Amino acid sequence: MSGARRVGKVKVKKKCCRSTPRCKSCPVVVLLKAREKAAKMAAKQERKARKERERGKKAGKKSGKKGDLKPAA
Repeated sequence: MSGARRVGKVKVKKKCCRSTPRCKSCPVVVLLKAREKAAKMAAKQERKARKERERGKKAGKKSGKKGDLKPAA
């Protein structure tokens, strides 16, 4: 292998040429895009977990009626 690798459809260069603006196959750009994608996925999972916790709280409130409780003996 020549040192280049693929991330998705983009062939990543081995070394950055430091041109402005940076090219799409630049390793710096690919690293930043990967971090951005990971942050989005983490935020999405956090929203999903928060939503599940809220559903659990609401379900607990609905099932707890006064008539359902048995007095302690």
